[in-house]
Amino acid sequence: MNIGTVTATAASDAWVTKPAPEVSVIVATHNRVAFLAGLLEALDAQTVAVEVVIADDGSSDGTWGWLEAITASTPLPVLALRLEHTGGPSVPRNTAATHARGRLLAITDDDCLPEPEWTAQLVGALDSGAWIAQGRTLPVEAAHGPWDRAVHVTEPTSLYETCNLGLVRRHFVELGGFPTFTLLAELPRGFGEDVVLGARAAREGGFAWADDAVVRHRWITTSYREHLDGLRRLAGFPWLAREVPEVADRLHARIFLSRRTMEYDAALASTLLAVATRRPLLLVGAAPWLRARVRAARNKQRPVARLAREAVADTVGFVALVRGSIRHRRPVL
Repeated sequence: MNIGTVTATAASDAWVTKPAPEVSVIVATHNRVAFLAGLLEALDAQTVAVEVVIADDGSSDGTWGWLEAITASTPLPVLALRLEHTGGPSVPRNTAATHARGRLLAITDDDCLPEPEWTAQLVGALDSGAWIAQGRTLPVEAAHGPWDRAVHVTEPTSLYETCNLGLVRRHFVELGGFPTFTLLAELPRGFGEDVVLGARAAREGGFAWADDAVVRHRWITTSYREHLDGLRRLAGFPWLAREVPEVADRLHARIFLSRRTMEYDAALASTLLAVATRRPLLLVGAAPWLRARVRAARNKQRPVARLAREAVADTVGFVALVRGSIRHRRPVL
């Protein structure tokens, strides 16, 4: 298992004096100090006893000082680990897991707010015999900007989003934890490590869906430029589709990433063909994409500008997928 170099530790009195509970909550964090108080408050409200292991991946925003202070005052069993910066979530999560004492691991992110029954529901799902369990993730009900992002998972996925996962710790260790070989050269940080581990765990030991294990995901403030940067990370999906059959199985017609990308591809192809052949009727192929984007932009400020930005964003995503498809020799559009 790939783990990082721990440069400092801080433990609450409860971590030292109380016996290990059944569930260890694993969190990797980096420069998110403003989110941590809400997360620990939500974990302290769990209906079953938990301990928390937080791995700080070399933050520069005061995260470590805050963690040292909170471990000195919280009644919650908390162990904080300070790591040299690794640039991705795999190593911090693996390092946290090696220090966990619980039979089960509940994994969430620093921008999340698990509901009180979250860990209890994951325990029930894992006790059915599955190696891995996934729950629902819903955005918090709060005002947000047009390009802000939050995770929304209402049914089992092949992506195994780490904002809401449960695993049997023994099997997590047997599988080697989160892999690091998925840190693709063309992407600035980890990509796909949760997918690879989740698919292996489900394939070898079984999967359970815990509908009542709910995590609320906070909206992350994102500029339009950052939104485009996120779309460029789609270049990794052809690699995932090639390496993880479960991802390929969930593609539309085994080639399109989503209904939206399928509609964009049809719009682009029909537009180019209409121009090349001078047959305007071929533009009918752009109707599904245009109708969906107009509907989305209609109630926004400056709807025409919003529509143009959506078109640019879909083009950026298309280019990223094409680049990834060529690089990894597996078409995903």
